[in-house]
Amino acid sequence: MQHLISLPNSKSLIIRNLVAHFVRYGEVLPVQDDESNDVLVTHEALVRVREARNNPEVSSPVVIDVQDCGAAYRFMMALLSVTPGQWLLTGTDHLLKRPMNELVNVLRVIGADVERLDDGWQIVGQRLRAETLTIDCSRTSQFASALLLIAPKLQLRQLSLQPAEIGSLSYINLTLSCMDYPVEVPKLTMERLPLGGVGDWSSALFFYAYACLHPAENFLLEKLTLQSAQGDSVIAQWFERLGVRTEQREEGVWLSATPVDGRVQATFDVADHPDVVPVMAALACLLPADFRFVHTKNLAYKESNRTDALYEQLSPFADVDYQEDEFVVSGKDRKFWPVSPYRFRTLNDHRLAMAFLLFGADAELDSVGCLKKSWGKRFESVLKLQ
Repeated sequence: MQHLISLPNSKSLIIRNLVAHFVRYGEVLPVQDDESNDVLVTHEALVRVREARNNPEVSSPVVIDVQDCGAAYRFMMALLSVTPGQWLLTGTDHLLKRPMNELVNVLRVIGADVERLDDGWQIVGQRLRAETLTIDCSRTSQFASALLLIAPKLQLRQLSLQPAEIGSLSYINLTLSCMDYPVEVPKLTMERLPLGGVGDWSSALFFYAYACLHPAENFLLEKLTLQSAQGDSVIAQWFERLGVRTEQREEGVWLSATPVDGRVQATFDVADHPDVVPVMAALACLLPADFRFVHTKNLAYKESNRTDALYEQLSPFADVDYQEDEFVVSGKDRKFWPVSPYRFRTLNDHRLAMAFLLFGADAELDSVGCLKKSWGKRFESVLKLQ
């Protein structure tokens, strides 16, 4: 059976393009109404900023609600700090608990007026200048991307990253690829790749895993290119050892799979690819296989604490163990699995929902609406395979 899959656009790419263009030119680029929720939330936030800036009669502070979008949360913090006006940056309760202090501290050092309130952040935007900055990215690379995106406003020329080893460098590289303003990032030695197709490689992972589990089914994933600045395009290489072959075609990438002989044992460095862990961990249960993921400490700072969630909910299907920066899943023989149906809690986390959907018709998820975060109106493409 062959499947034609219209992947969502990469929200990481689209959101960066939206913010970079607004900072540089003061314009809000249009988006389609079927984009992911995160893209729509970011677009609406920028529209609110534009309207408030152009209409002095708008009451202050202007509320910018980014709901549960972590990228918009960090990027708008930086943007509002350099945009004249009084702002209240807010979101869901869980979002407001996600890391922000490292970015706020750097902004305050260069004069930003930012104060934490119970319901968000009070920001008085003003002109700020800084030719060189240093940012601690140990908990998320989005702090660096936030500063890079406002670089033209700061007249920033060099951004240094701490600590010695940080994860998700590919996302910083993606940010630079969306900008037309030069900033030196000394630690970033990655090859600068073209943006390539706008299809989302993080969402493509589900179909790679599905193809691995169902070798008789082939997939054409539209709008993907193998030469892409999206870091998660590495999954094409990873899945070669799992029997999934990737072929570049004009419309996208074609997936075909052959069964793998024997039990696969593999280690994956996910420092630049933390979002792949839930689906890959579920795949280890289903093959079964022995997967070891290294550089996983930031999984706790996502839409949910993914380390705890995966440990708790996959343990009936695998031997699961984790330390501070490592997560190991060894799938059990199915005769040791619990009786179906398998009930999973998504914790309103779209990556967990994608992972648990791999369990097929035997899986009962408490909610799938969170898939709209990355899939928008296209999320039913995933459900049709169940």
